[in-house]
Amino acid sequence: MDEQMNIPEFTDADKRDAIFHDFKVKAEIVGKLKRMEEGAYGDQYIIDTPDGDITIGTYDVLKGKIHKEDIGKWIKIVFKGDTKSPKTGRMYKDFDVFIK
Repeated sequence: MDEQMNIPEFTDADKRDAIFHDFKVKAEIVGKLKRMEEGAYGDQYIIDTPDGDITIGTYDVLKGKIHKEDIGKWIKIVFKGDTKSPKTGRMYKDFDVFIK
């Protein structure tokens, strides 16, 4: 430890990891959109819920439905399931998004 700066030593007990919400366990999230952050693969959404902050990972379909001006508003995200794109034939996760 550097005594001049009083830098503490860190252990694994001090480590924090982002906990991403699993929509297969709970299909609906309701809370206030706190912020949007740039993740490794695109936007991530941090939502303040009664159970604490929840991080929603990057999904292209959410990118078109949630915008920076929605920060501070109530949001409800409902997982509709895996859907096949008629254009590409690829499967993607689809969501309904409600904002107040």
